[in-house]
Amino acid sequence: MRKIYDSPHQGYTINNWKKYGIKSDNYKELYYYHMSIKNCQLCNILFDDTIKNQRCLDHDHKTGLYRKTLCRSCNANYEKASQKLKCNNTSGFMWIQKNKYGYRYERKINGFLKRKQFKSLTKCIALSFINLLKYPLTD
Repeated sequence: MRKIYDSPHQGYTINNWKKYGIKSDNYKELYYYHMSIKNCQLCNILFDDTIKNQRCLDHDHKTGLYRKTLCRSCNANYEKASQKLKCNNTSGFMWIQKNKYGYRYERKINGFLKRKQFKSLTKCIALSFINLLKYPLTD
């Protein structure tokens, strides 16, 4: 049985959501809600046709559930900042990730991403604290 959508855009969008693992009890309702939002729910920028200001449906990659409607820029940063650190961080430190080479320190400082690889967790933690003293967190 073929699904009937109200527009080609709706069918294309919903099929993409399913492909990317977004789960919903009512995709059409989610589509209309998502399309009704005019501004990014983080930075409040008005959505338009430019790539940077396109509307994106942000979802939790573990559960597949909708979280927010964001611009493309916020969606990319939101996933990196909150989801990646919370889900994959097993070391207990916010900027330290364990990988197959040891431990990686990764923190955005003054607009630049600072990365460094260590075999020792102790050295990685030390760099994290040194950088925290040099570049305190700002609200």
